[in-house]
Amino acid sequence: MNYAFKCSSNSNCVCINTPLGLIADCSGLGLTTVPWFTNSVVSVNLSKNSLTQLPSQGRLSLKLKYLDLSVNMIRNFSTDGTLPFSNTKHILSLNLSYNRILLDRDTYVDGIFKNLQKLQHLDVSYNSFGDRKYYCPDEVFKELQSLKRLHIDAVLNVSFGKGFLALRQLTHLKLTGLTSRITIPKNYFLYLPNLIFLDLSAQWDKQFSYFTGLEHIESGTFRRLAHLEILDISYNRKLGLCGFTNVTHDLPFTSIKVFKAKYLACERGGSTLLFNNDIKPLLNTKLEELYIDGNNLDKAEQEITSFFPKSLHYISAKDNRWIAGPYSYYHMLINLTNVKKIDLSFQNRHQMSQSVNSWKCDYDNSVVAIGCLCQRYPHKINMHHLTFEPEIPYNQKAKLIKANHSATIHSCVPYFYPFFELVIVPPNIEEIIMERARVGYSIPPLYISSPSVRKILLRNNQLYSFIGPMCNFTNLQFLDLSGNKATDISSYVFGALPSLRHLALDNNILGNSKIFFTVDSKHIFENQTNLTFLNISSNSLSILFQDLLLRSTDLKHIYLDHNLLVDWNVTIEHMKNLEILDISWNQILYLSPNGMQRLEKSFSTNVSINMMNNPLHCSCDSLNFFEWIQKHRKHFLHFENYTCSYKGDIYAINTATMHLKKDCASYIELIVLSVILIITFISVVCTLLVYRFRWKLRYLYYVMKGAYGYHRVETEDHYQFDAFVSYADSDRHFPKDEMVDYLEKQRHFRLCIHHRDFIAGCGIAENITNAIHNSRKVVCVLSEDFLKSAWCMYEFNIALIERTVARHGQNMIIMLQLGRMMNMKNIPTEIMYILKDDTYMEYPENEEERRIFWEDFAKSLDS
Repeated sequence: MNYAFKCSSNSNCVCINTPLGLIADCSGLGLTTVPWFTNSVVSVNLSKNSLTQLPSQGRLSLKLKYLDLSVNMIRNFSTDGTLPFSNTKHILSLNLSYNRILLDRDTYVDGIFKNLQKLQHLDVSYNSFGDRKYYCPDEVFKELQSLKRLHIDAVLNVSFGKGFLALRQLTHLKLTGLTSRITIPKNYFLYLPNLIFLDLSAQWDKQFSYFTGLEHIESGTFRRLAHLEILDISYNRKLGLCGFTNVTHDLPFTSIKVFKAKYLACERGGSTLLFNNDIKPLLNTKLEELYIDGNNLDKAEQEITSFFPKSLHYISAKDNRWIAGPYSYYHMLINLTNVKKIDLSFQNRHQMSQSVNSWKCDYDNSVVAIGCLCQRYPHKINMHHLTFEPEIPYNQKAKLIKANHSATIHSCVPYFYPFFELVIVPPNIEEIIMERARVGYSIPPLYISSPSVRKILLRNNQLYSFIGPMCNFTNLQFLDLSGNKATDISSYVFGALPSLRHLALDNNILGNSKIFFTVDSKHIFENQTNLTFLNISSNSLSILFQDLLLRSTDLKHIYLDHNLLVDWNVTIEHMKNLEILDISWNQILYLSPNGMQRLEKSFSTNVSINMMNNPLHCSCDSLNFFEWIQKHRKHFLHFENYTCSYKGDIYAINTATMHLKKDCASYIELIVLSVILIITFISVVCTLLVYRFRWKLRYLYYVMKGAYGYHRVETEDHYQFDAFVSYADSDRHFPKDEMVDYLEKQRHFRLCIHHRDFIAGCGIAENITNAIHNSRKVVCVLSEDFLKSAWCMYEFNIALIERTVARHGQNMIIMLQLGRMMNMKNIPTEIMYILKDDTYMEYPENEEERRIFWEDFAKSLDS
């Protein structure tokens, strides 16, 4: 539709251009006179103004078809005696409701409809009042030969005379103002034989602030309406089931298809019973839809379902007080062969009702209701104490008693349980609605009596755990379990629902279920390969496993809003049809690299993600996330509204990113430099310490390693050798010849000489360390070559560590100088320290002095 620049003399009117012509909307402008309209206008809306007269001649378009003058202050059709609508003879619809055009002869003068020969819809309702005497001027209405729909007040004394016989196309009639009428007599529609649609429902009474309406409909009222297909008698709160019964007994004489008899009782009134006689006449009709909501029904006679017509496919019995009875068992429900949909929502709501209207029941109404019950009761004995125990043959009663026990069946493959609870439903039912029906306590292992069910709505009940499995629901496509406050769910509850396409689990507390903290949660939706809609919002979920939805490849809408998620870790890139992912109202500060990667893999499907109202955190940690989300902003719904708090102010994401880039850049450089300096300092200190204690570390390493293979011999001092001899390779003749000959052969000392005693296959360093550790003394044969040998210096340093660490400072190093005195400048500091503090021995060149030398040396080894 396109807006036109001008269609009326009043610039405030909205002009809309359509293929059929211009539509002029001048409603609610406070107009007191009708503006001019161009000839291109086909529809004019002048409702909710202050008009007192109909549009004068020439102001309306010649092509006008639809005129709305409702909610004004018009009192007459004409003030100057001229006939209205003389220039607009093509009007199809005229709405004059909520004005002051009274149903009397002074207002409805002859000829006022003469120019409306093509009129099909006329609404003159809510113009007349119950405290006046009116009549319906049928002589005037008979001029409307093309009229199909009429909305009119049916207040007291208004009737439809013979003139209405001329309205042969009148098929739809809606009556208002029934509060003052009280009764519909049986000849009321005598001259309206062609009615197809009849609305007698009560309207809201502003004066009394509740629905009142009719109190009685005489039997026979509808018997002459052979073409009647749709009848609505709802909200006549005083009519009761007596009025309902009078109507049902007339319906076999009609062509009824839809019968609405809702709220015929007071909300806080007593419970009522539905008897076979109330329903039995419907068996001879072609009724398709039955509405009996809000009638305080709590029981029905046993065989009542057998009197529903075979044509019936929809039953609405909401807002009643049903309790289980014999009529709800299989052998009775099987009679409802064509029922496709049943609605049993809002049961026993009166017990919790806070509605003002629930207190409008007075004592007189209660008496009338009891009288109606007595009048309809099939067994009239003991009228003062109704028991509702009709006589049943003994064999049928036995069957009922048996059926009254909880029906069970054996296990359903592949779920092996000792028994299942059998759910009885009509054989061809497709849709079951039980919203706020106080269904509880859990979903146990179930087996439904018919696999035809396609839709089940159980939201806002009292199902605190979803256990299952739900078997024989092979065709179920729509399941709503929202609003049950369930705290537990099993991994197999939906395992036998392969056709499921729409699943609503929102407004529960499934986050409290232990299964979401185990990998078993990935099996919950394992068999939902056809699922397209999943809602698990408002469940206090804080963790979701990666493969939770791995098998649900056809998902289009996923709602996880209003939970406690802090990141995204669910695989969704395999969902090629995904359109909406809602993770708003969670606890996400920023997405991790893994979360960003998982979402980015799904961007090829043009998915739209809602992350609104998460407490996004503005910090250097979230900078990468903010840069990423800006790069892919087209995939995030309402991205321009994403904000975060930074330094006490609220910023949009793009603005926050600019600040973070500037502040975090220097911060990161400082951190990197500090880390490098700290690592360098630690490395230098560690290097110095390792160098400073290199000999000690080597010693400890080889001693603790214990890989050398020496084992202490149990001598008196627990050492394997009396002395370890350290010498340069060029001096090896001295220990092999001199020392071995005198000390081992003559004095029986045990020397460790590396050419002879080191174990082959072990490292030299290991051999040295373990040999020194297992020797009581260490003899260093000093020479020029000793000082030049790296291994000799290694042996000397290990001996120093052994003396300090293992021998607690005990003098265990013997320095034996071989040859003449060396240059002191060439001697290392460590050796000079030993030479200064301890006595060292020189090997004499004179053979006579050597005997004394070896005696003294042997004493040094023994000390």
